[in-house]
Amino acid sequence: MPALLGIFIGATYEEILSDKKRQAGIIEMQIEQSKNTLSDYSNEIAGIKREIDSIESALSALNNFLKDYETEVYLSPRQIAFETNTVIYLSEEVDRIQQSFRQRIVNLYKRGKNYELELLLSAKTPNEYLRRNQYLQTFSQSRRKELLELKAKKFMLEEKKKFLTLSTSSQRYYVESRRKEKSDLEKRFNDIKSRKDGLEFQTNMIVNKISRYEAQLNNALNFISNFESKRENFNGTKINHLNYDSFDLNIVKGNINLPVDIPLVTNNFGETVNNATFTKSFNNGVDFSISKGSKVYAVASGFVSLIGELPYYGKTVIIKHENGFRSVYAVINEVNLTVGDNVKLNQIIGKTGETLDGQMFHFELWQNYTPLNPLEWLRF
Repeated sequence: MPALLGIFIGATYEEILSDKKRQAGIIEMQIEQSKNTLSDYSNEIAGIKREIDSIESALSALNNFLKDYETEVYLSPRQIAFETNTVIYLSEEVDRIQQSFRQRIVNLYKRGKNYELELLLSAKTPNEYLRRNQYLQTFSQSRRKELLELKAKKFMLEEKKKFLTLSTSSQRYYVESRRKEKSDLEKRFNDIKSRKDGLEFQTNMIVNKISRYEAQLNNALNFISNFESKRENFNGTKINHLNYDSFDLNIVKGNINLPVDIPLVTNNFGETVNNATFTKSFNNGVDFSISKGSKVYAVASGFVSLIGELPYYGKTVIIKHENGFRSVYAVINEVNLTVGDNVKLNQIIGKTGETLDGQMFHFELWQNYTPLNPLEWLRF
């Protein structure tokens, strides 16, 4: 959120402080909700990765099994002898891998279940931390590879044993059923991988969202701290809404009612420069910092000429008044109007919302095709 340009006399000290604290409370709730969603996604991704590992292991085993039966020639007496020797070899391999894997688990247990975390946290320098982390990643991949190899060997052993008991016709049917199983697994693998990719994309989005929320919260808390420290310098008072005829707003220039109760301006009317990108843009109105869900009032009587969505500003309502005047209300929610509705002065037309920059409200005032500086027309 941009730095505040100023606090205008139109609300009391208590109202402004209360609104800013409400903003901070909403942001804290959004951060908590986002972190909960992030945790749910992380758990789901972890489950999907385990399923992917299982499918990859099954596919690898099926591929190894099927490549021996790519022709229509199945088990001849010579092949049966070869397969029998293969079963004996596989059985010995499974025993060897199981023993090795079991020993690794025992070693980890002896070191303690938090060994890996403790190893990282005990690093004395960032470089040492990175080296240890790289070692643990490699170690973890080694364990995963060994486990997948064990699963594949076990599968192959069981398949070979089973195949030796089948007749030639049954062998053909069995191979075809395994090919069908492989095809189904490949489809399942692609589907679940797409799901994982989507969740990882959403996870990155939420991480970025949390970062934005934390920056917004920091700005809000800094504002509160500074505002409270300068309590004696503030002498603002609440300005009540006036009743006036909107036939010609020129007559009430400088006394038009505020569209919101808390007039904290963050972006002024006119040309602005983005400090990050150094790009220039023109603001046709003013932006107010105000907590999400605050009331938005019509600044004059008229009728609704447009309700739509604008890039960045979201939901937008335009009210047409007499003598060529139009008022624009953007970043709003809970709008209960339709195009063509008559609107009265000071009528509540919606509630304020938020953009990527935080909780805010955008207001514009036009006469025919000319944007007017709202600060010269509104009553502060």
